[in-house]
Amino acid sequence: MSQTTAASRISMSQTIQDPGAVQTLGSERRTYATSSDRLRSLRPLVLAWFGGLAIMAGVGIQDGLPVRDLFMDATYLGGRRWYVGMVAALGVLAWTVSVCGCAAASFVSRLGGRDNAASAFRGGALLFTLLLLDDLFLFHATLLPYTVGIPKLVVLGAYAALAVGWLATAKSEIMRTRWELLAAASLAFGMSLAVEAFWYGDDVGARVVAEDGAKFMGVLALATWSVSSASDLIRSVVKTNHSVK
Repeated sequence: MSQTTAASRISMSQTIQDPGAVQTLGSERRTYATSSDRLRSLRPLVLAWFGGLAIMAGVGIQDGLPVRDLFMDATYLGGRRWYVGMVAALGVLAWTVSVCGCAAASFVSRLGGRDNAASAFRGGALLFTLLLLDDLFLFHATLLPYTVGIPKLVVLGAYAALAVGWLATAKSEIMRTRWELLAAASLAFGMSLAVEAFWYGDDVGARVVAEDGAKFMGVLALATWSVSSASDLIRSVVKTNHSVK
């Protein structure tokens, strides 16, 4: 055996024994896709584009609303400054992060055979999606009160009931997460609801800061919980799979 061959085997042995070198040998399971695989991977895009074309067709066919109002940004159409609604927009981004974190945690849990965790995080993703859509389209503030006649506080109470129901059904899995972050989010949301229900002062600026500021803090805490929970769960599943091997 030549010295070069012996040295290469020793190097390979050291790579296998070194935990920090896991990625350098045998950890990459992805393969190069064939042309047929590439074509199959376009199916989700076809569905997404079909949905997008259907929306655009509906907007183009209807004549009850100006097309510009449905496509353009409200700040641009209203001739307002670029910073108008900035905190609200950041809140929508934080809601989106919360949804994505729970969706990722549910997906990984299902792959790891953890059905209870998958169900709990799936419920969280659905709840946060509803709240995201509400924050984006103002269901509780304008749509439902003025078009259906449902009072704003009733809508908020329904959301709170859904949240309590999710917490109750997913309690065992939530307690495995960094639940103190979720508790902080609940406290902030509760403060926002309290201001909404009981503050009748004339200082509109202070009321907006107290109500919407508390909600913004709550969404940030929720996004932090969602991302940290997904990260912790992914690490747990990966460690379990490595230990089995």
